[in-house]
Amino acid sequence: MAQADLLIKEYYSLNQDKMIDCPFQPGNLKISQKACLKRRKAAHRRKVENFRVEDLFNFFISQGLSRCQECPIVENPVSAI
Repeated sequence: MAQADLLIKEYYSLNQDKMIDCPFQPGNLKISQKACLKRRKAAHRRKVENFRVEDLFNFFISQGLSRCQECPIVENPVSAI
């Protein structure tokens, strides 16, 4: 566990300029620009489906992505990758 913490801290220190504080996700989420762009693309690709009770996981994923659909933070995909 301590090794994983060190790797995370090292990643943050090396990539601080590529991290975004996401205002649209709960929990003070820090996310990379590349991951933010992937979430936005996934939000545009997602299908609006009727979710069954057994499929709550996908329902919650879909709800989280709905916030990313119109997010203005990563406007330029070239700069994010």
